[in-house]
Amino acid sequence: MVVSGLLLTSCEESTDGVSKVTAYANLTMNGDALVVLTQGETYTEAGVEAEANGQVLPVTIDGTVDTSKPTVYKLRYSAVNSDGFPASLTRTVIVLSNKPSTIDLTGTFFRSGNANNVTRVGSGDRHYFTDNATGYTVGDPNVLKMEFYNIDDKQVYAPFKADASDTGIDAESNIGTITDKNNWKWSITATAFFGTADRIFKR
Repeated sequence: MVVSGLLLTSCEESTDGVSKVTAYANLTMNGDALVVLTQGETYTEAGVEAEANGQVLPVTIDGTVDTSKPTVYKLRYSAVNSDGFPASLTRTVIVLSNKPSTIDLTGTFFRSGNANNVTRVGSGDRHYFTDNATGYTVGDPNVLKMEFYNIDDKQVYAPFKADASDTGIDAESNIGTITDKNNWKWSITATAFFGTADRIFKR
């Protein structure tokens, strides 16, 4: 009986602290993480594939796209492994107005005396580049440089940009507001350094 008790104790000690290994869901996005459409065009869902340790997992999609309404849409794809651990990816779909823009945002804007130079990207009239997305001190290595879109002469948005600064800060704006060709604002969500206060720009 004593030996039996010792054996039982030994067995319990040998399994103490042993943790279970789980294979997390691995998601692969088909198509681009950023899709830009013009109002009225068709959005085709490219989908996401998910697996864990070679086992295919079902993917849930949260969000929809209405290409009749210019704005920014977020589609969240998620999957859960056999142990209940979730994983997710997000696709951003920007729907631009199909009307010619009447507001030209090229030029130099200022925030707290700091210059933000805006130039056009490509031949369209709604795609821009900013060399100082938060209106921070010019020349500082944390300054964010990002592409952005004038969605419908009312909404402005800068999609997620990895390494938007020389110091490696990732950033994305909210859907900001255009008042007129001389005034617009947004807030920036960044992985470091910057807070989420409104950034108001004026010529």
